[in-house]
Amino acid sequence: MKNRNITGIVVAIIYCIILYVFLTDSAPGEAPNNPLWVYILIPLGAVVITSLFDYVIKFDFFRKKK
Repeated sequence: MKNRNITGIVVAIIYCIILYVFLTDSAPGEAPNNPLWVYILIPLGAVVITSLFDYVIKFDFFRKKK
């Protein structure tokens, strides 16, 4: 496996957790009423974030080169 950008992976995991909480949040006693395509945003956003940090930004907070 190539050297992946750890910062992008951490940001993608945080994005997935926060988006999941927002999508499953609803009033007490009611089911979340979201269309199915909204749940596709979780993995799609994670892929976009990791590729953005791997190929465009290229800044890794956890692996700083001296």
